[in-house]
Amino acid sequence: MSSFRLTRRRAAVVGAIIVTVSGILFLGAGWYYSGLIEDGAFKIDLSADELDLEIISVSEDQVSFEHPAGEGRWTQPGIWGLEWDDGYARIGGLISDENGIATREFIAVDGRPEIGVSARMDREYFRTDPLVAHGMPFEEVSFQGPIGELGGWFVEGGDTWVILVHGHAGERDESLRALPAIDRAGMSSLVIDYRNDAGTDEDPSGYYMYGVTEWRDLEAAVRYALDQGAKSIVPYGYSMGGGIVMSFMYNSELTESVSGVVLDAPMLDLSRVIDQAASERHVPGFITSMARFITEQRFDIEFDDMAYLGAVDQLAAPVLLFHGDSDDRVPVETSDELAGARPDIVTYERVVGAEHVHAWNLDPGRYESAVESFLDSIQDASPGA
Repeated sequence: MSSFRLTRRRAAVVGAIIVTVSGILFLGAGWYYSGLIEDGAFKIDLSADELDLEIISVSEDQVSFEHPAGEGRWTQPGIWGLEWDDGYARIGGLISDENGIATREFIAVDGRPEIGVSARMDREYFRTDPLVAHGMPFEEVSFQGPIGELGGWFVEGGDTWVILVHGHAGERDESLRALPAIDRAGMSSLVIDYRNDAGTDEDPSGYYMYGVTEWRDLEAAVRYALDQGAKSIVPYGYSMGGGIVMSFMYNSELTESVSGVVLDAPMLDLSRVIDQAASERHVPGFITSMARFITEQRFDIEFDDMAYLGAVDQLAAPVLLFHGDSDDRVPVETSDELAGARPDIVTYERVVGAEHVHAWNLDPGRYESAVESFLDSIQDASPGA
């Protein structure tokens, strides 16, 4: 056999080995990343966020803390909550940030942190319940969901009920920022739990399903509101809660009662959320695509069921939409597309510099004014008005 034929055969063998190994590595990377997707997006996790700040000093009106390197909410403008193991405060504008130590305005609420204590900033700003947060009397209510009993806070206002739906792994207190504006608009508020929340039944899948199943819990809340005398409904969804609202709008028979919708940084396409997260980790697109495919096969997930932009022509009720252009979790482009596709019904507040569900924190006055104006605009058009 000639040396040329031997060389060509060896080259073919080496090529086959390279292709095989590349394929194995490709599948292995996809399998590994699909596990990260399951952990980060679907697994039920009710643990508290990390206490990633260390208190350096506290005065009557200022607090200084050491923070991780890089950008974060600790140096963002706006107003925030500050939480530590046995207390809570509010912090305002950034005064300085030097050598990894930020100093901000400080407002004591529940105690004052000791020097050296670990803490974290959060976007909720208000804590506990409507009475403690705003002096609003409320009723703890319960209603029957499709897989178990669910609860909520009810703040009485008018015949239109705004039903507020928190985001991924969130809690009711996420909605406390919106309650004063709703009250000033003369509407009632119902802040609800849904499956997979603490104290509720777990989804049969064992996962967060981004509206595929949770919309039925929202429907149960709407039915409860109508049974209690509500004349019209305004679903109000944060992040994943926005996906739940959209799924409800597409699937429920009770949407005729809806006079308006409010969405804050809504999760409108989970695949694109995963794409954005992968891009920030510098994961190649072909690996991400393979990981999504493997995720569907391993965990019985259908990403197409969690995409809500394909049928926006079905929407009839007016929509108020908030989204920050610096959102690092849910691509702002998805909200751009919703607003662009339905300019006839969508009022879009695209907030410069706001990260995920931070529109209120950066400018509470603008946010609450937009909510009040929107709710006022739909009062006369409410079903049964």
